[in-house]
Amino acid sequence: MTFNLPALARQSGLRRNVTLRPINPTTAQATDLYAILRTALTPWQEATANILAGYDPAPLNDALTRDTTAQMTTAIDAAAAAFATRLVVQITPALRRWAVSVERWHRGKWSSAAKAGTGIDLTGFLLTTGRIDDTLEGFIARNVALAKDLSAQAQARISDAVYRGQQDGTPVRDVAREIADALDMGRKRTRRIAADQNQKLSGALDLERQAEAGLEQYRWRHSGKKHPREEHKARDGKLFPLAEPAGDRPGFKPFCGCRAQAWIPLVDETAEA
Repeated sequence: MTFNLPALARQSGLRRNVTLRPINPTTAQATDLYAILRTALTPWQEATANILAGYDPAPLNDALTRDTTAQMTTAIDAAAAAFATRLVVQITPALRRWAVSVERWHRGKWSSAAKAGTGIDLTGFLLTTGRIDDTLEGFIARNVALAKDLSAQAQARISDAVYRGQQDGTPVRDVAREIADALDMGRKRTRRIAADQNQKLSGALDLERQAEAGLEQYRWRHSGKKHPREEHKARDGKLFPLAEPAGDRPGFKPFCGCRAQAWIPLVDETAEA
């Protein structure tokens, strides 16, 4: 459902251009997403003992080498199967619940910002169908793919550590440390992904809601980060069409914290000046 917020504002008697306050995603939302994605690593953490139980850095003969390799391979395959089950049963439904909750939160923030800036109550206009639902489905699919990649990277690093270690005669304690490091790297990457995806979903919802409200431009609000993208800093306060800059809208670049503030044009700014 689309509507025309500028027209509604004019009908209410508003006679000035309005820039609505930005909607900033929360740290708690990123933390919740991290907790969901982190479970992609759980099967590998749980499988560590079984994998190492089959590790022998100095096999006595070829038969023993085959036996220990087979035992490790079985444990690795079991962890991969456990992840596949977890992805369907736990991770994907949790991602959907998270995305729906963020959309609901964002909808409330958007309604409040519009009410504060224009006096218009948008409650009866906002639905979660059409493009908003497409945005959520795209987010879920992307994060399912990221969860798969987190698991795949953990599997690759752990497999490399044990098979290479066995071939090189690496002590089991050193291999165990490599596995722990691999899991730690995965957790750190998961935290970065969660922070980035939280920004991206909020940024996409900003622009979808503005399009739904009949707006055609937004005002770029720079994040104020200590080490910004200079081109983003230069855009602060400027107006852009909703679809621009293509591929580099607020919140779309990795770890971009910039926001698209809704801009409601009610008078000619040149006439105002």
